[in-house]
Amino acid sequence: MRSSLFLKNSGLHGMLQKNQVPPKVRTEVANKIINICRVLNNHTVQYMVVGGTAVAYHGYFRWSVDGKGLAAEKFDLDFWYNPTYKNYFNLLNALQEMGQDAERFKKEQSPDPKNSFFRFELENFTIDYLPKLKGLNSFRKSFDNCDIVTLDGVEISFLSLDDLIADKSAQSRPQDLEDIKELKKRNSK
Repeated sequence: MRSSLFLKNSGLHGMLQKNQVPPKVRTEVANKIINICRVLNNHTVQYMVVGGTAVAYHGYFRWSVDGKGLAAEKFDLDFWYNPTYKNYFNLLNALQEMGQDAERFKKEQSPDPKNSFFRFELENFTIDYLPKLKGLNSFRKSFDNCDIVTLDGVEISFLSLDDLIADKSAQSRPQDLEDIKELKKRNSK
């Protein structure tokens, strides 16, 4: 069920307010998410925040982990985008506005949005744009159920708790299983 909420008392807000994250980093993470989502929205990109940031939104903050399960040096921000051709080109335009070189992708003879993953390494962040998630088959269905929050006047779409758990279950890495356990504990009714 889509809902319009003010980002208050959510895990992400809590993560950004608690002492788990140094104040400078809290501000930087919040600003980065807001700025990215503002640009994506301006280009009418259909997306949802997924991964660890969505886990934080749903109530459980943890540091990003690398492929070995160790604490990563940078925050990892993951966005699932709708892999239609129109949305793919909207995303490319947004990426260009954010300073990324997307021109070669725009000129591809046979673009394949359903298999086009983008990763950008910035000074303090790794940002991934994903065309699919392992445990979910339909972007549209998940988007219809996402949570929409407003932070500093910017609407931000987060993967729903149920879909986040389904994705984490399909991945089944140790950190995913821990995320599921903590999410269920914090969101039990």
